[in-house]
Amino acid sequence: MSVLPSQKLTIGELYVSMAVGLILFLLPNDMKNQFGTSPISMVFVGLMALVIVGVLYIAIKRYEAIGAAMLTQSIITVASFSFSIVNNVISGTNDYWSSISDYQLINMFVLWTVPFMLMVIIRMFTVGRYDTGNKRLRFARFLSLSLRALMIIYILVAVFKQIMPHRPDMINARSIYYMPFTKIKDCIYGNNGGSIAYLVWHCLILAPFTFSLLILNSKLRWYNILIISLATGLTIEILQFSLNTGIVYTDDFIMYIISGFIGMILKRLIDTIRSCVTKGEEKNMMSLDYTPIVKKRFSGDDSAETENILSSEMTVEEISE
Repeated sequence: MSVLPSQKLTIGELYVSMAVGLILFLLPNDMKNQFGTSPISMVFVGLMALVIVGVLYIAIKRYEAIGAAMLTQSIITVASFSFSIVNNVISGTNDYWSSISDYQLINMFVLWTVPFMLMVIIRMFTVGRYDTGNKRLRFARFLSLSLRALMIIYILVAVFKQIMPHRPDMINARSIYYMPFTKIKDCIYGNNGGSIAYLVWHCLILAPFTFSLLILNSKLRWYNILIISLATGLTIEILQFSLNTGIVYTDDFIMYIISGFIGMILKRLIDTIRSCVTKGEEKNMMSLDYTPIVKKRFSGDDSAETENILSSEMTVEEISE
């Protein structure tokens, strides 16, 4: 029985996946109670997530199960954050505005990246009799679920970490710096409150967005990514300026463009490695449109012909989808 027809997970598999998602959500707090917010705590979060997800994949052997766990973890994270805001407002707390700490931010990144990259690496090097049409189809479904999980977390982070890290201030004067490379130099040399962390953050902020867009539409070219990065960065800066929740720098646009291209490079790097592993048979692994298996059929005169055929493991229902 399948309760998610498009994902092909049974009730039991879905239940186990959701339970793992809950465990992943609780993991950062458990490590925080043990080690505080030190870097070692974040390392243990990543290692434990790797073990938990690895065991789940070995037990169920379905990419979709990992995607369901990631989606569950993301939904619970956003629900918990929203409940915190509502609770602060109802209780009349003066400082009711909830913010995302660096510890929470890094763990959100770790808890999405570790399961995702583990599945990508497994899929990337799956060849021979293990590389079936069914496996490719399941990985495409995993991409669908994991990207939904990413977008849920990404919107939360973009709003409460980048656009509105604190309450809007409609009274005090707004700040904008037009001189290019001013902020970048301050970050490199540590002047005027600049830091490497600020530089790294702004050079990565749009990477998940463009990475996801290219999976959804692999036909996007570098100039499309350039335009999308500029438009998205402009939207963020306009909101920051209008709400007076941050200083607008010309350098931010330079870093937004860099972050957009980092997402594109990462996606194409994975596809290139997979293409090399399969000797060019599968050139676009990171796509919701999976590549059918290509097998050789020999005719009577021993001349090889090729045809695209689906694995015999696939059902008629799966093909129709």
